[in-house]
Amino acid sequence: MQADFAWLRGQPARADNIARERPAENAAALRALSQEAAARGLTLPPEFVEFFRSPELQGRIRSCTDCFLDLSPVFVPSPVADGFLLRFLADSQGCIFWYLYLLPGSPGHCVVASPDFYGAEAEQWQEEPPDPNQIIFCEESFEWFLCRFWLENEIWYCGYEKRPVFAEGRQYLENYGRTA
Repeated sequence: MQADFAWLRGQPARADNIARERPAENAAALRALSQEAAARGLTLPPEFVEFFRSPELQGRIRSCTDCFLDLSPVFVPSPVADGFLLRFLADSQGCIFWYLYLLPGSPGHCVVASPDFYGAEAEQWQEEPPDPNQIIFCEESFEWFLCRFWLENEIWYCGYEKRPVFAEGRQYLENYGRTA
């Protein structure tokens, strides 16, 4: 993958997509994050910034569980290791949240997930404190994560809509079966 979203650009726009719920809030959060990233010595991945600046790309990804883009306006110190968490995707029922994990002074990142919410103080709604042991690794880069998220959801929609699985989906399922 070349961090250019070539795999996504040719996909159809979807009315029911992950960007429809909070577009104005996500755009405002991205503007605030750019300034905060510099102050903390963090580098937002270029593909992350490009995706959050592109309603066209966002509109090509749908979720069978009604997940939505939910970009936090702040970086939260990670309760494990020395990095920061940045929430960008939420399950519609608050069952799981996805985060970028970033290290100060490093352009690298990965995607992690947790059933616990990490965000700004004003956003807190959980009664129990988050459990750092619930944070799990998902993918080594934002674009890899997004591609897998798209693939898995589109495969589900093939079954739901009773249509054949597309070539990339069949290849993914074949590779998945070999590693499971």
